Amino acid sequence: MKISGLGVRGETWRHEANAAIVRDAIGILGVERCMFASNFPVDSLVGSFDAIFNGFRAIVADLPFAAQRQLFHDNAMRIYRIQAARDDRA
Repeated sequence: MKISGLGVRGETWRHEANAAIVRDAIGILGVERCMFASNFPVDSLVGSFDAIFNGFRAIVADLPFAAQRQLFHDNAMRIYRIQAARDDRA
């Protein structure tokens, strides 16, 4: 599940207002089946990219680093089959 496009109608994006739905989604589907995503530029109507990204970080700050990495990176790499760039300088 891509976790994105959240907000309370008529309000600026705040992690406090969105935390429950994010944590419920992760709790129901599991960290291995969720990832954070961006709906920019549409999301800019309710908040800056930094505000939303940092809000997601705050919502999951209590999770282990490995779980956070799955939500912000690993799951997208796996689901979209993105290959990590190789550093041939070594």
